[in-house]
Amino acid sequence: MSKFSGRKVFQHEMFNRHVGEIRSMLHALELRDSFEPGGNRPPMDMYETAGEVIVEFDLPGVTLDAINLRMSGVTLILEADKPRDLHDGTYVRVERHHGTFQHSVQLPGNIDPGAVRAEYRMGVVRVICPKSGERLVPIKEI
Repeated sequence: MSKFSGRKVFQHEMFNRHVGEIRSMLHALELRDSFEPGGNRPPMDMYETAGEVIVEFDLPGVTLDAINLRMSGVTLILEADKPRDLHDGTYVRVERHHGTFQHSVQLPGNIDPGAVRAEYRMGVVRVICPKSGERLVPIKEI
């Protein structure tokens, strides 16, 4: 008759519990944006030309003074506030986003952060990031 210590069953249960916890954390990370105040991020396009990287955000109904753009290294940070329009009556359906949001975009390392400029026309913020030449990656000997 074989001896059974129960150790293998215990390890299998622990493994399954850890896998379940990892899956739930990954699921929470995927849904994180929809639960945060910044979950109503505007549509964004980023494209590259020969001399520039261009980022465009759709912000219809947002006034220019409610938009804040800043650079942190090679990360572009957009903050904006779109107040909700109040109407008489009861809403039947609401699909347009409102509120305050923040959106961070990692830009390629070959741009010149000091020469970045932005334009705002007809509800579209266009950020032009001139390229600085070769992508330079600092290497430090330890």
